[in-house]
Amino acid sequence: MLKKARMYDENTFLLAQSRHALTASERRFRDVAEATTDWIWETDTDLHFTWLSDRFPGITGHSISAWLGRPVTAFMEADNQPLAEWIKLPGQTGHRRLLHCRYLSAMGHQRYCHIAIKPVVTPEGIVGYRGTATDVTLEVEAQARVEYLSRHDELTGLPNRVRMREFLEGKLQALPTPEHPLAMMSLDLDKFKPVNDLFGHGAGDAVLHEVSTRLRSCVRDYDLVARQGGDEFILIISDIQHRSDIELLCNRIIDELARPFVINGNEIFIGASIGIAMAPQDAVDAGELLRFSDIALYKAKNAGRNRWMFYTPEMAEQVVQRREMENSLRDALKKQQFRLVYQPRYGHNSSRIIAVEALIRWEHPELGLLMPEQFISLAEETGLIIPLSDWVLKTACHDAQQSLPGLSVSVNISAVEFQSWGLIDRVRDALQASQLDPARLEIEITENATLWNPENSLELMLALKKLGVKLLMDDFGTGYSSLSYLRNFPFDGIKLDKSFISDMPESDSANTIVENIIGLGKAFSLSITAEGVETEGQLQKLMMMECDETQGYLIGKPLSLTALREQMAALDSAAQERTGQQSQG
Repeated sequence: MLKKARMYDENTFLLAQSRHALTASERRFRDVAEATTDWIWETDTDLHFTWLSDRFPGITGHSISAWLGRPVTAFMEADNQPLAEWIKLPGQTGHRRLLHCRYLSAMGHQRYCHIAIKPVVTPEGIVGYRGTATDVTLEVEAQARVEYLSRHDELTGLPNRVRMREFLEGKLQALPTPEHPLAMMSLDLDKFKPVNDLFGHGAGDAVLHEVSTRLRSCVRDYDLVARQGGDEFILIISDIQHRSDIELLCNRIIDELARPFVINGNEIFIGASIGIAMAPQDAVDAGELLRFSDIALYKAKNAGRNRWMFYTPEMAEQVVQRREMENSLRDALKKQQFRLVYQPRYGHNSSRIIAVEALIRWEHPELGLLMPEQFISLAEETGLIIPLSDWVLKTACHDAQQSLPGLSVSVNISAVEFQSWGLIDRVRDALQASQLDPARLEIEITENATLWNPENSLELMLALKKLGVKLLMDDFGTGYSSLSYLRNFPFDGIKLDKSFISDMPESDSANTIVENIIGLGKAFSLSITAEGVETEGQLQKLMMMECDETQGYLIGKPLSLTALREQMAALDSAAQERTGQQSQG
């Protein structure tokens, strides 16, 4: 009896220990089930929910009681095959995992989960299934976002160049015909850079977003508008009925983008240039079409902007020639194929040559002597204008110091150079290297060069004045001259454009205009130089109007440094001879 009693006590103790262990295990399971981001489920053999963990409502938004007894297939479905078929797949008794099941939350939002299952097996066979569901909605949405951004522009929502290329190649595979061609349109915004400079990049982004909206409103649903980057866009128009349809579309786009953009209370005006290549007429390769439309775009911008042009084979030849000319220009800088000529400026008060203007010439080994208008614009577009202008500055200052004693020398500065504060250092370096008196260096600036950013231009001009150089407004009267420019900018003189002088003295209106401009300049204490003086009549009329200086073929053509010195020596000799004769008389 005692032995049985001890065994009973031991069994009771072991049973109590087992119950404590079971309770601890259940508590541990419950804590883990509640702490995990997964929700746990069980079903019977008919796949009806028989149990759901407490995390189910927290993740899905549904109540447990609403789904107990209902089939799991009514709650979620798999991506690639029926869920019930996959769960009950014969011969599968181990642990299995299925990715990307989807279901709707209680709020009706699409959500995604990974499920893992294992059959509940007894000696009698499978009596149900249990498993976990891991919510991966954020991962799926992030992946979708990455996939979207890989083919779309984040700012405008338009397709990017990757998606554009896919779309274009797909359309080309459909083999457009001459009767129903495809148009590739490259579009670049005009006057967009000043928007960022004047109103900030936030305003620029707002303009780009509005541009994308307007472009999409101009095309059909099955056409494509893509953003290439920056202020460049691509339009792909397929199944065109008539060429005139593209012309009408281009006109509509230009009109749409010419309307003001109201951003933060400011009216912003831009424009657009468009280049068009057609398939199959111009090319049937995506890369070639894009290249040809870019060539046409370049021609449209050079033709005056805010317009459109169709690609022609001659354009490609011109681009090749331009590329060759650019390479030649780079080579010319290395081999020093440039030289300066100097055109004298005559001072009426002193009755002698008082200054010269430095003018560049390119001695091209194949094309011969090239004038500035044949290569300066190319230098500006390619960025070569800076080293080219540096050479002109340093050479002109050196020549003036070494060979032109007492004369001032003027150097033209392009509008492109005038946007950079590096100009100050470059002028300072040229003066220091030559030891030229800064008062003998004159910088000629066209009035339009100050328009992009007047405030910055004023600060830059004041910095130049601190160096001691003089500033001349070149080609006065051909741009946007106004009294405020003469009053607010620190010019020392103005140079009247030769277009005003050419009709003198026969034209009364030309005489009146020139006389008024001279009076205006003197009212602001500016020296007045008349350019393009070619006849004695023009010279006499200008002297009657008390014009300070004249420049032109009548005074002297642009000459090499040696020829200029010889001419000046001859003039001095003639003047001395006249003085001697007067003394004898």
